[in-house]
Amino acid sequence: MKEITIRKAVAADLEAILEISEGIYNGHDYFPCVFLQWLTKPNRTIFVAQYGDQLIGLRAIHIIDEGKTFISQGLRIHPRFRGLGLSSRLIEAIHGYIRSEYPNVCRERFTTKSDNIERLAIQKKYGDIGLFEREILAYYITKETLNQKTLEDEAQNLGFQVKPCTESFLYHYILDDSVANMFPGRTIIVDWEPFEALRSNIGCILEQDDCVFSDRDAADCSRDQLPKSFAHGRRSPRVKHMHWVASIYTEDPVMFQVHVVQQLKCAYQQLQGDFIFSTFHKERHTKWGRKLLEENIGLKPVTEEDAVAAIMLYEDSLKWKYGLSGVGPVDPPTPAADVSDFLGPKNDVRMQQIQGRIRRFCSTFKDGWSPSFVQFHEE
Repeated sequence: MKEITIRKAVAADLEAILEISEGIYNGHDYFPCVFLQWLTKPNRTIFVAQYGDQLIGLRAIHIIDEGKTFISQGLRIHPRFRGLGLSSRLIEAIHGYIRSEYPNVCRERFTTKSDNIERLAIQKKYGDIGLFEREILAYYITKETLNQKTLEDEAQNLGFQVKPCTESFLYHYILDDSVANMFPGRTIIVDWEPFEALRSNIGCILEQDDCVFSDRDAADCSRDQLPKSFAHGRRSPRVKHMHWVASIYTEDPVMFQVHVVQQLKCAYQQLQGDFIFSTFHKERHTKWGRKLLEENIGLKPVTEEDAVAAIMLYEDSLKWKYGLSGVGPVDPPTPAADVSDFLGPKNDVRMQQIQGRIRRFCSTFKDGWSPSFVQFHEE
C-alpha cells in the first residue's frame, strides 16, 4: 500500500501543480502563476502531499507580522483524493512545522471568498474566528469598453485628486500608529493577503509596480493633516486572466470613488490587453461603486453574484490550539467595559470564540471525548 508523504515543494513540481490547479476558479487560479516565485522567498514555504509518484495536494504558508503570524493559502487537493481527510493532514503537518521552525508564531490567518463553500467548511471544522469582511466588486475591462478619456472625465467630475505614496511616506505616515487605525483590525489586505499595519511588513505591502495613493502627502502631514484615505492596487496574474486587485480604505463615499477611478487608471495604463478589475471595500460603498462603474463608466460585472460577494478574514490562535491548557482564560467584564460587548451580536461572537476554544481543547483527548453542551451548540 502506497503511503502519502508530505514534503516541501521544488521547482520540478510545477507541471503537477498545473494539473491540480486545472479547472479551479474557472481559470482564475493564481497559484501556478506565483509558484516558482514563491519558492525563492525566504518567508514563504510550499508543502505538497505525494502518493507514490503523484502529487495530490498542496498548501502554502507566509510568515509575516514580525514573525507572529503565518498566512495559510493555496490549499489544493487533487479531485480524485478529495473527501479523504488530506486537507487535515496537510494542515496538521504545517502546524507541526510552524511549531518547530517558527516558535514565536502565535496565530494563523487566511482569507477566502464568501462563496468558497469548501474552504468555509474547513474554517467551521477548526473553529477559526472571523475577524471582518470587505465587499468585492469585479468587472471585465477591455480596450473597446474603456478608454483614457472616459477615466479623465470621470475624475474631473468627482472634483478631488489623490496623491501617490512613496515608500518613505508609507513607512513614516501610513504605517504610523496614529494612522493605522484607519484599517479594520489594523490590517491591510493586499491581493488577498492580510498584513498587520507594521513597518516591518513594508516589503510585502509595497512591491514594484504597485499603485498606492492617499488623500495626503508628506507636506500635508507636516501641517498635522493626517491621511483619511488609502488605496493599494496590484497586478495579479491568473491562469487564464489578468487581474488588478485594489483595496480601498476610506469613510467618505466620494473619496472612495476618487480612489476607484485612480486605481482603474493605473490598471488601464499598466496592463496590456483585457483584464478583470476588482475592489475590496466597506459594504456601504458598494452602491456608489456600482453606480460609478456600471452607470457612469458602462462596465459589465464579471458575474451578477459578484454584486454580493465578500472577502472574509479568519484567524486561529496557535496558543489556544497547542498551548499548555488549550483553552486559556476568558476575560470577565470589568466596570469600565462597554456593556454592549456582553450583549447582543458582540456577545454572540464572544460565545462562539469560547466554544471554539473548548472544541479545540476537547479534540486533544485520545478517545475523542467532548462535553455534551459543546455538541448541543454545534451548528
